Amino acid sequence: MVGLQKILLVEDNLELRTIYEQYLRRRGYDIISAVDGEEGLELAEKHHPGLIFLDIMMPKIDGLRLLKILRHDESYGCTKSKIVLLTNLGDASRVDPKVQKDMDGYVIKAEIELSDLIDIIKSFEQEPEN
Repeated sequence: MVGLQKILLVEDNLELRTIYEQYLRRRGYDIISAVDGEEGLELAEKHHPGLIFLDIMMPKIDGLRLLKILRHDESYGCTKSKIVLLTNLGDASRVDPKVQKDMDGYVIKAEIELSDLIDIIKSFEQEPEN
């Protein structure tokens, strides 16, 4: 899939954001990061990333609202971006079915290994284009 080199990471936890950024940059990905949903929206509109890692619990605009905006408002240029939610919620089935329809993946932060981020990216790169 074209465009997955540019990744937007929207995560309010400085430590996690730094770890994810450094890990992905060292593997050749262009990482743009935001500290909250409002900044994430601005950066998404400016950069049109192919993949967005999106924390759910954030200040200003929470991840679920941001997901809905990015998925359904064409003016931001991200309706076809892959969007993976990052959360501490332990069960994806607790996420509203409408939200599940809009997201492309769901990662439990406490359970993820850094190498799993690469596996997620590669899984999207292997998908046939529509």
